[in-house]
Amino acid sequence: MSKFLLALCRIFFASMVIGAGFAHSAETQRDIAISNDGDYFGFDLRTEKDVDLGVCETICLSDKKCRAFTYNSKVQWCFLKTDFGKLKSAPGSIAGKVIEVASSEDLGAPEPLPFAANYVDAAAQYRTTILAAQTVDGASNSELIAAAQNAESAGDNRNAAFRFGQAIAANPDAAELWSGLARSTLGIAPSADESYTLQQSALSAAINAYQTSRTLEERSVALAVLGQAFDRASDGRATIDAYQASLELRASAEIEASLRDARARYGFRMLGNTIDADAETPRACVQFSEDLTDANYTNFVRLDDAVPQALTAQGREICVDGLKHGSRYRLTLRAGLPSVVGENLNEPVVLNLFVRDRAANVRFNADNFVLPGSARRGIPLVSVNATSAKIDVYRVGDRSLTQILDESQFLQQVDGYSVERIKKSVGEPVWQGEVALKNVLNAEVITSIDVDTILPQRKPGIYVMTAALAGSANEQYETKATQWFVVSDVGLTTFTGEDGMSVFARSLETAKPIANVVLKLLARNNEVLAEAVTDTEGKAVFVAGLTRGQEGLAPAIITAANGADDFVFLDLTRAGFDLSDRGVTGRPAAGELDVLAWTERGIYRAGETVHAQALVRDIGAKAVDDLPLVF
Repeated sequence: MSKFLLALCRIFFASMVIGAGFAHSAETQRDIAISNDGDYFGFDLRTEKDVDLGVCETICLSDKKCRAFTYNSKVQWCFLKTDFGKLKSAPGSIAGKVIEVASSEDLGAPEPLPFAANYVDAAAQYRTTILAAQTVDGASNSELIAAAQNAESAGDNRNAAFRFGQAIAANPDAAELWSGLARSTLGIAPSADESYTLQQSALSAAINAYQTSRTLEERSVALAVLGQAFDRASDGRATIDAYQASLELRASAEIEASLRDARARYGFRMLGNTIDADAETPRACVQFSEDLTDANYTNFVRLDDAVPQALTAQGREICVDGLKHGSRYRLTLRAGLPSVVGENLNEPVVLNLFVRDRAANVRFNADNFVLPGSARRGIPLVSVNATSAKIDVYRVGDRSLTQILDESQFLQQVDGYSVERIKKSVGEPVWQGEVALKNVLNAEVITSIDVDTILPQRKPGIYVMTAALAGSANEQYETKATQWFVVSDVGLTTFTGEDGMSVFARSLETAKPIANVVLKLLARNNEVLAEAVTDTEGKAVFVAGLTRGQEGLAPAIITAANGADDFVFLDLTRAGFDLSDRGVTGRPAAGELDVLAWTERGIYRAGETVHAQALVRDIGAKAVDDLPLVF
């Protein structure tokens, strides 16, 4: 006999056993329990229209699929239900549920469990697998259940799980059998490669036990074993929620003990603490296992037995600011400190903290990169607890600028690999030495590095200065304190319109136009697209066609040279002042016509009149008349 025919025979025989096991259910007495002003929401079977309440009851009792109904007396509609859940208030409606003598304690369909939502689909698939894989081999329903229970009592959990699976195949909606399958699966001593599979199987079996439960006893037991399964899977919050839900249905000293143990291991608690000692003003932070509420946490935190002067509570962290370097503190978290999960800190926590001195470091804090071409030129270096710094200066020539910009290195902190590339490929080292630093314990000291001293003569291009603690051994992958800079008195401004791109050169010192500045427009591929020289108004124009290049020919940089030693450039790939992250992205330049329209206010109610005005201007900003406008 083929495997397919054998499977069909087994399914057929199993159906005979199931039918025999439940033949008595056809004679079970059914009655209706009525609840006025109520509704059993969901589980819709079908709707019977234009019937009275008595007919609605009769129809439900005669249909074995019907377990409840909601009757709308106003329109005389009877909504039949395949099951029922929690009764909801619905003034004017009449709710009824079927009561069977054998299940007089029927609670109806269980409510969904939010903490188990991610496992419901896997549980449904597991149920399908169990029902398809197990056979009953001619045994009666009572024999199958007895075999499973005997194996569990004997501690033979692997055999018990198999036997419970067989019993479930004959009785798939028996919650106590699903609970037994979950218990026995949890009791199996797993081999090295089946731990995860057994964990997930136990979870799925427990969820099926809950979903098939109809009585208080079945449901509380299912939730308890679900808590055990979540505990085995190390899902701490779900473990607590499952045990808590079980206790809400039925008191149990054993489950209460399990809940206390789970809360001690997984409940709201302090996880650790950190001290930010390298900040100018140190702070201490305490991390928790759950999110905090919007409560006033100054009532629960004490610093040296006093209320902290500066305290913030956000997310899962409480921080105390205003500490001092080299000081010791006693930070106390009082019992009762609340969390969003409704759990409080069970016991006070006392932390003895020491704020160490700041780690020695150096950094640059200037975001700009253009140094003035006149007056004293210095680059500020910020140091903490350091006596000297090693300084390296490199130059990237004007013809290599597009490579630096294209690789997004410009204005970024460089690491050892980037420095090596600058030295070997796109630039050259021009100065190296040490700079003495004033050291004030834990204070930030600013030292000006004189550019004229280290670079008495400069060439066109951009310079990059790196700083590190003298004597430190930085790894290649570690970033270095970095400052990009050029020295120039030329400030560039561009405007793009239909006639091309206009470039204006002005003195950064006097703001006056600078004539005879040589401008070059470079593409991304380093091609020189055009050259121009500013006039007496400091203006030069690149024709529109040059600004429309694509890919490698897209405009990237404008360089400006005023004599032999004054060089600067403008990066066209970056927005000079970008407000797009604040909802202000601007608009493309207008064409031959430009329309400016506005209303007298920004918000209107339905039915109100909108007063709109508009101005139309041509490319020369002159008014245009006799032009139809469509609003």
